[in-house]
Amino acid sequence: MKSKYALFSGSCLCLLAVQYLLQREALACVVLVEAEANPDLEQLKQFLNHHQIPMLQYREDSDKHLISELDRLGANRGLVYLFRHRIRSEVIRYFNNDIVNIHPSALPEFRGPMPLFWQLKEGAETVRLTLHKVIEELDCGAIGAYIDLPIHPFDTSQCLHQKVAQMVPALLDKLIQQEATGTLNWHEQPQAEALNKIHYARHVKIEDLVIDFQRDTCTQIVNLTRAANTELGGARFKFRNGLIQLMQATKIDCDLMGVRPGTVIELDRTNGLLVKVVDGAVRLDIVLTEQGIFDGYRFAMLFGLEAGMEMSNFS
Repeated sequence: MKSKYALFSGSCLCLLAVQYLLQREALACVVLVEAEANPDLEQLKQFLNHHQIPMLQYREDSDKHLISELDRLGANRGLVYLFRHRIRSEVIRYFNNDIVNIHPSALPEFRGPMPLFWQLKEGAETVRLTLHKVIEELDCGAIGAYIDLPIHPFDTSQCLHQKVAQMVPALLDKLIQQEATGTLNWHEQPQAEALNKIHYARHVKIEDLVIDFQRDTCTQIVNLTRAANTELGGARFKFRNGLIQLMQATKIDCDLMGVRPGTVIELDRTNGLLVKVVDGAVRLDIVLTEQGIFDGYRFAMLFGLEAGMEMSNFS
């Protein structure tokens, strides 16, 4: 039987996967997330409508109509990518367990809804794009194929999402080629009780984004700004009873002794705004405020910062 995929998604980042399946004449339809209108989803709908690709609507209350439409369109395989809903047992059974998910981490590490943010925050140097079976327990199904992707030191979360999307066709091609040659080997993930400790990529809370200049290292601050740029609006630091958004920071070598972390150690047009931290210093490159977007020097001038001041004094 010829494979006809139903692609479950809600983001334009799935379009390369759509095009790949179209070229192989293997796309039956796209199942869209149930969500309020947003630019990303609307753009995806426009593309699908323009290319006359059938669109089905996932609904939180029931799978009955969805399954009926999948059957009408001849969808016999499922592919899940950037789909915010849990796939329920009725849909899994409809596909006879032949439904797979693409998850950007080396499972079982970083199971959960936000794996790229947490991997960038932890300073990962590669991300593994993993294809696994969909079961009722999220991100826990058997693994069939994967591709490793290097992370550039300047990559942000948004950069990485786009790079991962570009690799999805290669992962699907690997799956199809291994199926054709009989070399596809599904292997189960370790059971929870067999794992000592894994990172769980939970939803990000505002407190996860807050920098502590007196405790955080240079690398931790730089990694957090990369991970939070741009979809989360950047990292945050406390300033005058509010939170200022930090979109980019740079590690600066600094061997000053006896200077309290959190102190502004340099401020000029050339070197910008440098703040001492426990293992060096960081330059605040791009700062976002209600008044606008500024480099560190302009931010400091407008908000009255001077060398020798402690950032904590403005909390």
